[in-house]
Amino acid sequence: MKTIFITLFLLFCTLPNLIWAQCTTTNATSCLCKDGNSNCILLPDITASWLGISQNGFTEYPQTGAGTNYNGQGPDDGRLRVTGSTPNIGYGAFTVRGQSTSGNRTFLCGTDTFFNVSSTGGFTCPNGYPNPRQLMTQRVYQKNGNGMTYTDRWAGSQTYHPSHGHNHVDNWAVMTLRVQTADPNPLNWPIVGEGAKIGFCLMDYGQCGTGTGSTYYGHCRDTNMYYNQGNVMLNSNFPNYGLGGGSYNCSVVEQGISSGWLDVYGKHLDGMWINVPPTTCNGDYWIVLEVDKDNNFLEEDETNNWTAVPVTLTRQLPAGTSQTPTITALGSRNLCAGGSVTLSATGGTSYLWSNGATSQTISASSAGTYTVTVTSYCGTGSSAPFSVNGVSTPAPSVSGTIAICANSNTSLIATNPSGTLINNWYDNNGNFLANGDTFVTPNLISNTTYNVVGTQFYNDTLKVLPSTNGIGGGGYTNSSQYEIFNSNTNFTLRSVLVYSQSAGNIVIALQDSTGTDIQSTTVTVPAGQSRVTLNFAVPLASKLRLTAKSMTVTGLYRNNNSAIYPYTLNGVLSIIGASAGASYFYYFYDWEVLNPNGFCVSPQTPVSVAVSSCSGLNMEDLQFINEMKLMPNPNNGSFNLQFNATEVGDVSLQINNLLGQTVFVRNLGQVSGMIQESVTLNELPRGVYLMNINYKGKPYTQKFVVE
Repeated sequence: MKTIFITLFLLFCTLPNLIWAQCTTTNATSCLCKDGNSNCILLPDITASWLGISQNGFTEYPQTGAGTNYNGQGPDDGRLRVTGSTPNIGYGAFTVRGQSTSGNRTFLCGTDTFFNVSSTGGFTCPNGYPNPRQLMTQRVYQKNGNGMTYTDRWAGSQTYHPSHGHNHVDNWAVMTLRVQTADPNPLNWPIVGEGAKIGFCLMDYGQCGTGTGSTYYGHCRDTNMYYNQGNVMLNSNFPNYGLGGGSYNCSVVEQGISSGWLDVYGKHLDGMWINVPPTTCNGDYWIVLEVDKDNNFLEEDETNNWTAVPVTLTRQLPAGTSQTPTITALGSRNLCAGGSVTLSATGGTSYLWSNGATSQTISASSAGTYTVTVTSYCGTGSSAPFSVNGVSTPAPSVSGTIAICANSNTSLIATNPSGTLINNWYDNNGNFLANGDTFVTPNLISNTTYNVVGTQFYNDTLKVLPSTNGIGGGGYTNSSQYEIFNSNTNFTLRSVLVYSQSAGNIVIALQDSTGTDIQSTTVTVPAGQSRVTLNFAVPLASKLRLTAKSMTVTGLYRNNNSAIYPYTLNGVLSIIGASAGASYFYYFYDWEVLNPNGFCVSPQTPVSVAVSSCSGLNMEDLQFINEMKLMPNPNNGSFNLQFNATEVGDVSLQINNLLGQTVFVRNLGQVSGMIQESVTLNELPRGVYLMNINYKGKPYTQKFVVE
């Protein structure tokens, strides 16, 4: 009935709609190109409507006592529910497909892709991965005179949500609560609260409208990013109005938004909210909604997929309620030489860090203690000190025979100043060769340069997303369920966050892929949120399980519609799925992980092995070369040179850059024995240089690096 009504309306209402009858995905006769040509690619342009939010499109809830207002979505405590509206104001249809033209599907199972899967029936990953993601294509239409063709391009993924009975496009939208600053771009404003990465089906929910009485009048605008700006666009303003058909829905085959149409995601739907932190005080904020933030889809304009709308919070802490701001590190708080640690503070209106920075997020490139003073609607407060730990990783020095005869090898020995580094050896192209203190070269026929890098390991405590149960809807259950994860290294799972419906006991177990216990513990929890200590020694393995085997509590909270896997801690672990299916997340949040395998690497130490036919060299020459030492290398222009003149002879030193220019000369005169010379060239630019020792009329050369 819906399709018949839309067809009659488009055929008989207005002249533009009569024209549209010859601008379809199969007939380009009346389709217009944006540039006025007769041949063009007809791209969509997805925007976000500020009117969709501001016009009764948000509801604020207090931190406690909000109740469960929508079945299956959990308590609304601390939520700011928001309606999203996404018009397509482009010349082309926005079309995404879950099936190929031959009717087959494609799935991503971890890192493996499976093509040509039947269009019907369920799908289980052959590699045992628990959470298949269905890859999508975007259908891009092209006008060729009166003819219409299309190209399908890979674009993002979708996940089947059994509670909804259809597929949702992954990571379609994200919402944040921000504080306005002098920066004209709301995407740069400090973030106070965040929402889930929302997944939804795409459909033609409504038309842009025919006039002021239309249902969605004002949602479609030529500029929609800034509140109260932009000219209203009606159906008649779209040269290719309705291109796409005006009847896209949540089909597993094809979804989309036609030109001049829009999709609406009501605030009553699962995941359509921002989690307001409990330390937030009442005041004036902004809701920022971003669509296709990862730019998976091709559009006319990739810069207008967001909008910002003012909102005054009235149900949080009273303004002026003193709160202590916090500092968190994005990843490790251990600092490698030459690296940085990203630190972020609680959302506010202004910031003053102990290093003088005035932004919410800073890049700390020096070890030490940091504090921040944050001004917000709660007042002005200072954080507790936050330590950034410097990891010392000095460059190793290299000894051994570095002058050899052709078709022979040599042993190079790396010595670490701290004595605790693990050394890795590389060729001059950066290819890994071996690890260990000693590296035995292959038989060499020409001069060859190697590089050695020292690696310093450290312990690090990190957290894994999701940090709370605020990623979407859910509820309490006491069934035995589990999360599935891969560990990439040995680590300790120190603790997790749980939400219990009542006080009681829970048996938590670390299991292998078959469900056999590796470790287990019984914990006692109160009603509400609590952190439980586990200290599980996790081995390197695939498809491990973290499960609640039994419980005396009435239920633990789990999300049922909103998980977007994987949740990854790079190099350590990846949470890849749940026992009940792709959209569930069970019981255990904010995993606290002790990783003993964090590491920093030292600067490279190059060592050049000189290879000679030996017809012009004698053993005395080789001995001189192998006893030459230039330390440290690399250096800052200051270094010590050591060599052994076994007989009295004239010695001079000369340094050349790679252009052959001489940058240093020193004449030592007649010398003998073990000679040590200090060279200081503080103004020497960074680069590679050649130290030439002229001894008894022969040049002996060693390469070094100034950093």
